Amino acid sequence: MLAVSIAPLTVAAEGDTLVAVPSEQLRQIQQELAYLREKEAERSTRENTPLTVASFLDSPCHVGCESATCDSPCVACDACRMADCDSQGGLCGCLCHGCVRPICPAPCVDCPRVTMLSPYFNINVFGALKLDMIFSNPRSVSESVPFFLAPTSASGYEESTVSIHARQSTIGAAFSGPEFGGFQSGGQMIAMFFNDNVIQDTYGFLPLQAYGELKNEQWRFSAGLQFDVFAPGIPTVLPFSALAASGNVGNSFRGQLRLERFFNPSSEVQWTAQMALSEPVNSTIDPTFRLLEDNGWPNVEGRIALGLGERSGALSLRPFEMGLSGVVGELRSTAVPNPPVFADVWGGAVDFRAAFNKSFGVLGEVYTGKALGTYNGAILQNINSVTLEGVRSSGGFIETYLYLSRRLHTHIGYGIDDPNDDDLPDTLAAAARTKNQTYYTNLLWDVNQTFRIGFEFAYRDTEYKSTLLRDNQGAGFHTQLQWSF
Repeated sequence: MLAVSIAPLTVAAEGDTLVAVPSEQLRQIQQELAYLREKEAERSTRENTPLTVASFLDSPCHVGCESATCDSPCVACDACRMADCDSQGGLCGCLCHGCVRPICPAPCVDCPRVTMLSPYFNINVFGALKLDMIFSNPRSVSESVPFFLAPTSASGYEESTVSIHARQSTIGAAFSGPEFGGFQSGGQMIAMFFNDNVIQDTYGFLPLQAYGELKNEQWRFSAGLQFDVFAPGIPTVLPFSALAASGNVGNSFRGQLRLERFFNPSSEVQWTAQMALSEPVNSTIDPTFRLLEDNGWPNVEGRIALGLGERSGALSLRPFEMGLSGVVGELRSTAVPNPPVFADVWGGAVDFRAAFNKSFGVLGEVYTGKALGTYNGAILQNINSVTLEGVRSSGGFIETYLYLSRRLHTHIGYGIDDPNDDDLPDTLAAAARTKNQTYYTNLLWDVNQTFRIGFEFAYRDTEYKSTLLRDNQGAGFHTQLQWSF
């Protein structure tokens, strides 16, 4: 390009064409092109240079880096075209039907990093490789993820089972993007290696989280696959089931649009208000949930919580928190040729957590509601298979924990799920469960920042309504090896 300054314009020669461009705009375009060429050269050098200790220590990523400046003024469309900016936006970030400021690239992060196609987001990959070995005297449903026990063998046959698997291994990615409008953008994705129905006990790929968010100190807006707002408490146990079907409702994962508001009267007090519109039917645990339909409306979930004390720990939790949550919705069952039957979904829960000191604390949750099987309640039962009416249930769990040392801790707890017997069918085919309870204790040894060894003993008791199905109870032992990254 040949450029001749005739203030305040520059006559730029592109081939055989002369174009008059304001000097300031041309300077900005040249700066952007020079920056992109420099970054492309650096990337090419890194990709074609063998990685050695010396090259790593001397690399710009190791010694520090600076993000590209993002305070450039708007660039008009005529100038954009000179930089080969197409109608969808290009190097200068314009849309060619208005003046748009380019957004800031994501801040630089320490090595190692994942290279992103988009310069506006950073990504941190994390996960855990797990081997679970589960020995159980009674047969559980399922063997690798014990939700409840199968009926006792009427013939007295051996019921002991063993499961050695890596389905609880996880892979995830946390995204951090630019700030705009006073909000920090970001998101998260997490998946495990179960298939789309956990009870089937086979390998696959099971998304648990996949959402984007905008947040600041007062607000958080998120959309995507998320855990429930309703009844978020969760015990520390080794199985993925986490006392689901045994008193721990909530913690299912479903498509959700969520809004949260944070109020901080002081540094040691926080009120949190949450509201969400969510997918009514979640079939990732039990395939029989697919027999249900939504009734054309999303479920509505809400929660208000009070946290007290200074934040601490890796999760930035307050020593005390208590929350009140609820959910309402509808399910529809259609038994052809009969007309559809509608079942109301509702639930209320109280969750709490209290750390009395750095070593000892207690947490728990209690709930009551109707048709909460897809929320892991009522021992995974939503409706009466004969009347198609919703099943009422109540339950909860409580856990105490003790850190024997910085890396050695134990958790002891109990959970119970108790559906209303009158709401359950008395047929053999239904295999209706009337009560399920679990006692557990474990010992977790965090050998270092990446490796953990866990041992857990659990005693389970499951009762059935049909007199032809015998109740079952017994012990199970779970060992887990975990490598976190």
